[in-house]
Amino acid sequence: MLSALFLANAALAATPFMGIEWRPLSRADLNWIEDGRSSGLSVGEFDGTANPSLNALGGVWLSPRVATVASLGVARLQNTTETSDIISQRHWGVIRPGIDVRWGLMTPEIKKPYPWLFAGMHGDIPSARDTSNGYTKPEQKAADANATIERARLGGIGGRLGIGADYRPLPGIAFGFQYALTWRRGVFQSDDRQAVTSWLSGEAALLLAFEWPKKESQ
Repeated sequence: MLSALFLANAALAATPFMGIEWRPLSRADLNWIEDGRSSGLSVGEFDGTANPSLNALGGVWLSPRVATVASLGVARLQNTTETSDIISQRHWGVIRPGIDVRWGLMTPEIKKPYPWLFAGMHGDIPSARDTSNGYTKPEQKAADANATIERARLGGIGGRLGIGADYRPLPGIAFGFQYALTWRRGVFQSDDRQAVTSWLSGEAALLLAFEWPKKESQ
């Protein structure tokens, strides 16, 4: 009966859901910090703020076998100093939108594992600025150039491809896991040089989601 109800609800309408994705801190994360590979600005992709190990997500099962999943990471650090009549301000920030598409490998049923494939992409949209009413024009120009470098350090695009599965003990709740190959690329380009950095790794995560299927019509 529960299985029939779930399938009927899924067939009638889109099923929205929200939940969390948890990637536990690992030895690799600690090595990354120890080697000084973080951005140094506290808000980058690998700094644990814009892309934390515990991340919220939301999405919609458009059909019993196709879903879209979205996430949004935000991090911003601002420092303002005042000395006499001199006011200086610096800030660094990243907005990290991400979206995945899931494709189910079978018809979902209550109390049975439900496997799916997924592919997704994300972008790190950076901001950085250094201003002061005490700067001369050459000093402000140098500060702007440094901010450009910092934005390049923080910005990037990436994607992931993987497999996952979830289990629904009751209608409306799902526990699951996923494993993906994750790739990220950042580019800095100036008049005389170009620097490209890329990162590829395997990444596992635990999932918890709550669903709101449409009520069965009477």
